[in-house]
Amino acid sequence: MSIAAGSFSAGYTGCRVVSGTSATTGRFRGFVVNADCVVSALLDRTSTSMMTTMGLTGVTLRQGMFISLPDDNWITSITLTSGSIILYNE
Repeated sequence: MSIAAGSFSAGYTGCRVVSGTSATTGRFRGFVVNADCVVSALLDRTSTSMMTTMGLTGVTLRQGMFISLPDDNWITSITLTSGSIILYNE
């Protein structure tokens, strides 16, 4: 089920808390940072890395930040080096 970006509400379709350093896979629209984190890998719906296009390479994301993707895309895999996030289902 796709939700238009204008009507997307974080949590409406469920979520998953991630705090480990293993890859987490699924279909996710975005995430909120629970504890300052570093993302080491982020793949979109075509398994293309989004690290550079989203400016995430070598960046520490601060607690409370919300990261989302355009309506026609979603996260299929994310790996953290540190920290904790809440991933929101597509």
